[in-house]
Amino acid sequence: MLYHLDNPITKIIEVEHLSFPAGVFSVAPRTYASLSFRIRGTATIESGNQRIFADTGDILYLPQNMEYQAEYTDTEMLVIHFQTLTPHREMEVYSCENGEELYKHFLQAHTLFKDKAISSAPFVIARLYTILGTLLEKDTKANLPKHFTRAVSFLNAHFKEDINMEAVCRQSEICGTVFRALFKKYYQKTPVEYVTTLRLENARNLISGGISIESAAYESGFNDPKYFARVVKKHFGCTPRELKLYGK
Repeated sequence: MLYHLDNPITKIIEVEHLSFPAGVFSVAPRTYASLSFRIRGTATIESGNQRIFADTGDILYLPQNMEYQAEYTDTEMLVIHFQTLTPHREMEVYSCENGEELYKHFLQAHTLFKDKAISSAPFVIARLYTILGTLLEKDTKANLPKHFTRAVSFLNAHFKEDINMEAVCRQSEICGTVFRALFKKYYQKTPVEYVTTLRLENARNLISGGISIESAAYESGFNDPKYFARVVKKHFGCTPRELKLYGK
């Protein structure tokens, strides 16, 4: 999966609403990745030994620094171009039963980016994280126990609050040991690390949007600014003030 909360989005390049006729195109390596929602048309993409097909309503991810051949039918799509801290290597396509929710997020990202009256980058990044989080949730839910997904949903909704993991497990009726094992399998981290990452990403977006560091820390669930600074340094390798660079 493209996104596991461990590869920060560093820059939004462009958000476009594109329409073009059928054709075959050769695309040179680009310094940015793209995530697109296909409103109309299909795409067949080849790169190296990988070949994927995207239909109307699908979401297509193309990584940065990748050369590819594309065959399109008559196409209309919304696309977000962005950079991440570490390039992802594989193309991916996501087919969702109900794409209306995701389409709205893409449309909102486009509207925000085109509104020159505001500093839109933090808001577009937040919308992109919402899209990626929705895709991740849909990708894992089908194969996961309901008790586990119930507990994860609670963490996503309440990560800014003081959380007792054992209480979350009891409320969701899942064994703590099983919960931690499933978390490690599907998220490559512990529940506590997951919550910390959610808080850091929320604080990063707030700081990039102009909110003071102390306020961003408190609003994201960090009660100690000094501890927040240490966690930021460990996670991002920079100071809280330097987090502003991630949103530009």
